[in-house]
Amino acid sequence: MADRPARDLAERFQSAWLAAYPFAASSYGIPGYDDRVPDQSEAGDATWRGQVEGFLAEVAELRRPAAPAGEGLCPEDAVTLGCVEEAARQEVDDLDSASSEHTVTAMPFDGPAQLLAVTARTILTDEHAASDYLARLGQAGGWLDRRTERLRIGAAKGRLPVAPLVEQAIAWGESILAEPVPDAIAAPRLPEGFGGGEAWLAERDRLAAEVLAPAMARWVQCLRELLPASRPADRPGLVNLPGGEADYAREVRSNTTLDLTPEELHRIGLDEVERLERRGVELGAEIGLDGIEEVRAALRGAAGRQDPQVAIEQAVAAIRRAEARAGELFPAPLPPPCAVTPMPPLVAASGMAPHYTPPRLDGSRPGTFWFNTERPTAGTGWDLEVTAFHEAVPGHHLQLSRIQMLGQLTSLQRQRSLTVFSEGWGLYAEQLAEEAGLYVGTEGLLGAVIGSLMRAVRLVVDTGLHAFGWSRERAYEHIVTHVPMPEQFLAAEIDRYITIPGQALAYLTGKREIVRLREEAQRRLGPAFSLPGFHAAVLDQGSLPMPVLQQAIASFVDSLALGGAPGPALSGGSSATG
Repeated sequence: MADRPARDLAERFQSAWLAAYPFAASSYGIPGYDDRVPDQSEAGDATWRGQVEGFLAEVAELRRPAAPAGEGLCPEDAVTLGCVEEAARQEVDDLDSASSEHTVTAMPFDGPAQLLAVTARTILTDEHAASDYLARLGQAGGWLDRRTERLRIGAAKGRLPVAPLVEQAIAWGESILAEPVPDAIAAPRLPEGFGGGEAWLAERDRLAAEVLAPAMARWVQCLRELLPASRPADRPGLVNLPGGEADYAREVRSNTTLDLTPEELHRIGLDEVERLERRGVELGAEIGLDGIEEVRAALRGAAGRQDPQVAIEQAVAAIRRAEARAGELFPAPLPPPCAVTPMPPLVAASGMAPHYTPPRLDGSRPGTFWFNTERPTAGTGWDLEVTAFHEAVPGHHLQLSRIQMLGQLTSLQRQRSLTVFSEGWGLYAEQLAEEAGLYVGTEGLLGAVIGSLMRAVRLVVDTGLHAFGWSRERAYEHIVTHVPMPEQFLAAEIDRYITIPGQALAYLTGKREIVRLREEAQRRLGPAFSLPGFHAAVLDQGSLPMPVLQQAIASFVDSLALGGAPGPALSGGSSATG
């Protein structure tokens, strides 16, 4: 790639990022990282930051006029360079926010719960993979000790965790310590025909008992020590931490990739909630529900009522229905069918809603829609269809599996999932499914309304917690009032927003931008506008920051408006123009 410096830079950055975050590599099935743990110590973060700043310097050099070698970047490479710049900026933002200094959770987003979620989904494809798994377990104690030390460092700065989440984590940690070998550690199955299985199992059990368990016990003890001084439930947001206002500003920018203020996002959320509740009343009247309270009661009462196996079968039916219509909305290539399966018990017990993981690049697992059969959550009532469309087709499965099939893209663009793009697309896919007539009956459409309501309320609650000082109880009362989903699930949602600030802002922000760009393309192109062509232009360059997506769509529209045809990287092939 010597003649494509932006592509070379993207490949080198992605390789360095995977080395820094090997858990992510394992989740994607990218070989070569399964024997590693990340170094998230202060020294490790400083080393990684130095590397990232070096990449940003290279971005700046390529952006100089007449660089490199007196030539400008072609449109495709300009998009690639924008992806590198955003990915590197997000790393700097994350390092500056130093969330590991105060984040404590029993959810699989951070700390030991994240490690066990990775082990629970590990697939041992061969003898080498089995060896790598033991190598990772052997390092897990040191990794967890370093995470524990970061909490002590944060406490010394007055950056303390949130007490109710600490209490949950202590209880969770004690439950893990009560198991001789945690189920999540024992979940991976040895490959067929593996020799020395008894010795491997004995070593796995030894590492669980002698390496992981002592480190887990030290983490739990640290939490017990921090608990008395931890932030109470009425001060859970970043605004209550030293430097927290700047931390949240970084999270807003990182998760939306746009220059939006908390005040703007809060107002957008409130306005969207009002609009959606009006539509909910209109739809409810079609099936005899009188007013918003009856609509809420009916929706909340439907969640988790069905037998889990029946619910999974209905989700599969919805996905297959959407897959059968996908060719009308998207040009080739179309991905293989999405798998649907129950979540690992460790993940389901945390209250996780149904969600999607992309195909492992080693081919050991297809793109998978994971369904929660343990607890009633979002996606288990009238919102079952909308959740399936969001997570599978035309949502994440079509988007992320399709990206992996586009061999002309850099690894960075194929392998990374930028939240505002991916979740914005997922929410847009819910609207697209309605436009395509994929919902069965008014109940399904009402389910789609509550799916959208959830994302709108997130803007209100996330900014309320982290910018405006809302208590945990106020945030919970607000979401329960406006989102008719199981209350236990909504309580877990609030704790999720506390744990990963700003992430919840990405969904509606990304969807609004995709819809805005579609409307602008339709306005400019008129009869020349093609929905499959627009979708290809959105999806076929990977997971893009919103300003870079705007740039890509502008190039796509300009080429058609001038009577030409978009290039392959912008159109997804000759069928993209319809």
